Amino acid sequence: MLKNNIKIAWRNIIKRKYESLINLVGLICSITFVILVGAYVWEVHQVNSQLRHKEQQYLLQSNYKKEGFGIPLTSIGALPKALKEEYPQLVANYYRIDGLTCIVSNGQQIFEEGTVVGDPTLLDMFGLQLFEGNSTTALTKPFTVVITEKAAKKYFGKLNVLGQTLEIKNFNGDKQPFTITGVIIENTQNSVMHLNDAMKSDIFLPIASESYFGRSIDNWHNPYIVSFIELQKGITPDQLHAPIQDLIKRNMDAEFSLNYTPDLKPLKSYFLDDNNGAIRKMISTLLWIAGFVLLMAVINFINITISQNFSRLKEMGVRKVMGSSRTQIIAQLLTEYVITLIIAVILSLPLYVLLTPVFEGIFMRELPTLTALPAAFFILLFLFACMVGFFAGIYPAIKLSSNGILESIKNKFTQNNNKQVIRRVLIFIQFAVAIIILMATIIISKQIDLFLHGNSGYNKESVLTVQVPRDWSEVGLKKMETTRNEFERLPQIESLSLSYEIPGFIGGNNSTLINNKTEKEVNTKVIMSDDHFAKTYQIPILAGTFLSKNTADHQTSYIVINRKAMLALGFKQPDEAVGQTIGLDDEHQYVTISGVTADFIPNSMLEETAPLVWIDINKSLQFRYFSIRLKAGNLSSSMSALEQKWKELLPDAPFQYQFTDERIQKLYKTELQLQRASQVASIAALLIVSLGIIGLITLSINLRNKEVGVRKVLGASLSHLILLFSKEFYMIFVLALLVTIPISYILMHIWLQNYSSRIEIDLLTYLLPLGFLTLLLGTLIIGIIYRATRFNPIEKLRDE
Repeated sequence: MLKNNIKIAWRNIIKRKYESLINLVGLICSITFVILVGAYVWEVHQVNSQLRHKEQQYLLQSNYKKEGFGIPLTSIGALPKALKEEYPQLVANYYRIDGLTCIVSNGQQIFEEGTVVGDPTLLDMFGLQLFEGNSTTALTKPFTVVITEKAAKKYFGKLNVLGQTLEIKNFNGDKQPFTITGVIIENTQNSVMHLNDAMKSDIFLPIASESYFGRSIDNWHNPYIVSFIELQKGITPDQLHAPIQDLIKRNMDAEFSLNYTPDLKPLKSYFLDDNNGAIRKMISTLLWIAGFVLLMAVINFINITISQNFSRLKEMGVRKVMGSSRTQIIAQLLTEYVITLIIAVILSLPLYVLLTPVFEGIFMRELPTLTALPAAFFILLFLFACMVGFFAGIYPAIKLSSNGILESIKNKFTQNNNKQVIRRVLIFIQFAVAIIILMATIIISKQIDLFLHGNSGYNKESVLTVQVPRDWSEVGLKKMETTRNEFERLPQIESLSLSYEIPGFIGGNNSTLINNKTEKEVNTKVIMSDDHFAKTYQIPILAGTFLSKNTADHQTSYIVINRKAMLALGFKQPDEAVGQTIGLDDEHQYVTISGVTADFIPNSMLEETAPLVWIDINKSLQFRYFSIRLKAGNLSSSMSALEQKWKELLPDAPFQYQFTDERIQKLYKTELQLQRASQVASIAALLIVSLGIIGLITLSINLRNKEVGVRKVLGASLSHLILLFSKEFYMIFVLALLVTIPISYILMHIWLQNYSSRIEIDLLTYLLPLGFLTLLLGTLIIGIIYRATRFNPIEKLRDE
């Protein structure tokens, strides 16, 4: 029985090539999009999935009532070790890392690398497998290093590198060979080796080498250490809160203890929950978009199938006369619909392969190949096709099989009005979904454009940053300032600044400014830079000078603040603040305000403008970046001249640069993913709507050929025919506009509330895309009707 149903279904699909093609194209587009989204969702859920004991492992982070004690991402360096030693019944293991940026070389291979210094527990605690080496001893001795397969290929071009050495510079400019004791096999991404975009590494150094880098991890006064802890089986994070608070009270001062609370984040779900659950929100949004696109394709399928019913009524009547039961007819029709869905799924798989590179750019993440996906994925895909085919076809099958025998032979529906209502409702839903997706795409794109090209308070165009060798001594700073002056002599360079922070990476250091006169305190983000910073980034100076060294009083420490910090300190005007003496972190540590800048966005527009303070790098002796503003001209020749000069002045450092606008763009990764995905969804939605209109109008004309013939004989013009066949679509379209415009406005207004800097949704935002939709609808209808009605009416009138 099933075999016969499949044969008949296949013949009917082949027989109705035009309608089948329209159904298949819409279904293939939507199902391919669903598969791509499903592959992305599966891929992000694989992060941390291969870690050993991940259910018991947590990131030990921090919450502070007041700013200035540390940052939420990290914890006190000595805390995890103390927990393991004093509460072994609660804590099974720990791992701590201190992130560094070092110059790593192997002969002519020289790179600026993100590296980490950490405990020797890395490999065994997380179950990381080694291609070569002993996981127990690989990170126990000083001046040893464990690298990933990627790093091995990068520096040596092979994986068998055990016993080879890499030269690594410290912050004093010294070089030291580190012997490779292990090569990590890279499976899936994990939050231990890739905590976030700013802290990922392929090079792992033992804590035994920390003194070479001037670091101190096992320290109660170092709150900037990333810490992982593994709890004993059956222990919950809540059971650790009291021991942590006890250790803090015993080893830290009272003020810190009052402001600090631990925050344990599950490692298993950390990637999904990080950044306020940005990935989870992205997954949810993508699933909604994929669901809407699939819904539109299913509606097309139902509408065209219902319209096809007219041409199959006689067939159903004959089947009933020959003894077929209603159940048999439903089974036969559902077999056809399910087979159509299965064909669409099968054709979607090679399309997935072709579109994977495109969608990797959209999702900004590598997608798995078909062979990398588990068997369960394809089983679910097959069940998904059967389920969608069943639910999409159940109504047309019931409708067609319920028709009376006499009416079927006469090629009429028993009840036609109900069919029209259902079809119109489905067309309305299709139009409504397309309008909402299109409007959401337009508004998201305008918001992203604001992020990337809006006024940030500084000029990021033609500015690039390069990490410089670190020698955090007076001699090292003087050498780097001399190097800066040499670079500034290049005719291609307009301005150049040496700093520790740059836009996009501001906020790692915090300070408290104290105005004793007004008894005001303000927590600020710190920028350590030279006096060229404001000029290089073209930040407006409202009053005073920017860390000017042209002063006779070399004993006075000068700072610069932004307008928000000025107002928080109780000053009403920039001129009033310049020259004032305030406290920095301590009311007895005095500094003088030399200038006030306008406010600017230090990182991304997802955050509000923060109070900022600039401290001269001559006081901190810490620096990381050259920020270089290029003059207008040929970019290629400017970069060539800059690179040549770099090799002359800094031959032992790699010239690895990044333009500021590119770096800032990465801060909006989730928003860009959403924008690109919504753009693809809009294209798919418009394509599906267009296919639906083409199919429905063509079928409608074919079923009313004699009526069209009579009308043409009686003198009906093309405009009359267009009005006849299009008025229903336009009426539904106008109704969809009236319903969806307020809905889309409310939804996008709620979405925009997530951002402190946001666009205004004005009338023009709606007029242009809706005008485009109206034009598209009109063009399709006119073109289809013109093509479908170009026949000799006599031929249709004498056709029986």
